[in-house]
Amino acid sequence: MANVTDGFEYYYDYVDFVSFDESKLKANKYSIVIAFWVGLALFVVFLFLTLLYISRTFSTRTQQYRYPQRI
Repeated sequence: MANVTDGFEYYYDYVDFVSFDESKLKANKYSIVIAFWVGLALFVVFLFLTLLYISRTFSTRTQQYRYPQRI
């Protein structure tokens, strides 16, 4: 059986980040991560309250328009 090789090769590209000194930052280096999670949590709470309001609004509207009972 002959040696079978792939007709292509994998090349892993990577980006060299610019080096900088963390002590020169004006804010804590994790402050952006904390702000992201707090913003995400506030968005989820806002979404929950909006959906809760919508569900209560539509449930009161459907209760007002009841179908007549059949005899």
